[in-house]
Amino acid sequence: MIRKLTFIIVFLSLATLIGCSEKKADPAQIQKANDAIAQGNFEGGVATLDSLAKESPNDDALKRARADAHMKYANYLMYDSPLPPHQKYPGALKQYRVVVSLDPANQEAKQDINMIESIYQQMGRPIPQ
Repeated sequence: MIRKLTFIIVFLSLATLIGCSEKKADPAQIQKANDAIAQGNFEGGVATLDSLAKESPNDDALKRARADAHMKYANYLMYDSPLPPHQKYPGALKQYRVVVSLDPANQEAKQDINMIESIYQQMGRPIPQ
């Protein structure tokens, strides 16, 4: 009995240590990326956040920052970019899909995906991957 109890205590302690030891993304780096996005450097800001995610894939604050950054980039491409539609729609669609992968409950991104896909369907063109 004592042996089982000791094993359980050791196991739970190790599990707690492993769970708590996951590296969190540097908040200063997240802020730097957000500042870049606010200045219109979407590609640079998104790239920084995505790079941080490789080292801290389960950091919830980073995941929210990434979803927000990709959404801002997608909206820029969709509504403010000077690119012609055949160039901006595939890029926006890609960004909206990233948002949904990070935040499956994001209804705005889902609606925009559906809108872009329906545009392609109405034109009889294949939907970009």
